[in-house]
Amino acid sequence: MAIVSTLWTQWLKMKSTSVKPKPSTVEPSEESDRSAVKSLAKALDLLEVVATAERAPTIAEAAIVTGVARTTAYRLVEALVAEGYLVQDQVDGRLSIGFAVLPLAASLLDSNRMRVEALPHLEALARRTGTRVNLGILYRSRVLYLAGVEKPSLPTIYSRFGKTAPAHCCSLGKAILAYLPEADVRTLVAATGLAAQTPNSITALKRFLRDLAETHARGYAIDREEHLLGTFCVAATIFDSRRRPVGAIGLSGSELEPLIAETPNLRHTVEVISHVL
Repeated sequence: MAIVSTLWTQWLKMKSTSVKPKPSTVEPSEESDRSAVKSLAKALDLLEVVATAERAPTIAEAAIVTGVARTTAYRLVEALVAEGYLVQDQVDGRLSIGFAVLPLAASLLDSNRMRVEALPHLEALARRTGTRVNLGILYRSRVLYLAGVEKPSLPTIYSRFGKTAPAHCCSLGKAILAYLPEADVRTLVAATGLAAQTPNSITALKRFLRDLAETHARGYAIDREEHLLGTFCVAATIFDSRRRPVGAIGLSGSELEPLIAETPNLRHTVEVISHVL
């Protein structure tokens, strides 16, 4: 049951920060349509649990986490497997995401203007600084990676898209949160908490707010091994035309000082992308 407990915790955090749809008034004659919508919502819930699980769950485990009846879960999973959105291991029955989601993801990535405009600048910044470069946005109170370019000594790949990280302990998240109203930050923290990812993670609200104020003042955020031990990061904010934070670009490496030395290049890059957007 350990995996169920872990999945349940992750699921509650995610759902608590999602916008809940307003109740609608439906005529009795539309009962079948309403039932279809509920089934669709349950199927999407199952998909999301499988996609975010650290270990592939069984149907029973996914059903417990989402609150879907086991018989319903089996029926929905059967349909999702048939359509290619899920894959079920023939040996242990565990679920993983199927290839049918790739065209959807590719369509989103190819049409996302920030990512499309940023990619050549990310590659140029990686060459100029000799470090890995990441692009992220705030999505459901977590950092969602839209792209990543490896440092020049490694093969050039546009990776990490789709990965997420807690916003409070990575430089990308702090770079965005530093320019949001404090009330919004407090709401986010109340919903997600400040769980420690490493011994260096900031877990006290007062200290976190102070860190965001310092980020705002200096113009870039710093991750001092707060997300992953052995990895330091700095990040600067991408703004829209109204100076609202819409994303961030970060540099990561095994030492902090070389990254800080590259912050002028980093800030220039985000200014160019902000101007283009």
